[in-house]
Amino acid sequence: MTSTETDLVAQQLDAGIAAWAALAEQVSAPQMRERVGAAGQTVLEALRAGGTLLVAGNGGSAAIASHVAAEFLGKCIQDRHPLPAISLAESHSSLTAIGNDYGFDQVFLRGVQAFGRPGDVLIAMSTSGTSPNVVAALAEARLRGLATILMTGTKGAGQGDLADHLLVVPSSETPRIQEVHMLWAHAWCEAVDLAMQEQS
Repeated sequence: MTSTETDLVAQQLDAGIAAWAALAEQVSAPQMRERVGAAGQTVLEALRAGGTLLVAGNGGSAAIASHVAAEFLGKCIQDRHPLPAISLAESHSSLTAIGNDYGFDQVFLRGVQAFGRPGDVLIAMSTSGTSPNVVAALAEARLRGLATILMTGTKGAGQGDLADHLLVVPSSETPRIQEVHMLWAHAWCEAVDLAMQEQS
């Protein structure tokens, strides 16, 4: 690696750390914590009542969706019984078949139609808050009686009518937005682990 490349890595690392320092203060503000806590309580109560967690997102958010579903199906920090969680972005075959036959804007909507039931929860992630397939899935989830959570960035701040819980990362940088989404999801899963362990 050349010295210029090393400088670039250090520069981006420093920029990321600086952005996180600012974000840490913003996401720990009482109003933000209250909103994130309310959404997490929705997840906990739904799973405690036997509901299913559906998770959706595109690109990097699809990877987070798979990660989140796996944490609930397996465990995050504590052993407990497996919990029903499905990443709607998981199956390449389903995504490409639905995208080819019905259009990419329906790839998550049809997953909600197939798996979503009243009392379930849809966690949707879109850094812009306007991804057509995410918006369509949220609308379908509401029609079916699911609780809805939309995690987004500053571009999606005006999308409060799309979900029961709108959680906005105060950033326009996709990597930072997705990192905070993962932080929130981990906090919820850790809380569920502890609550469900106490129940068993």
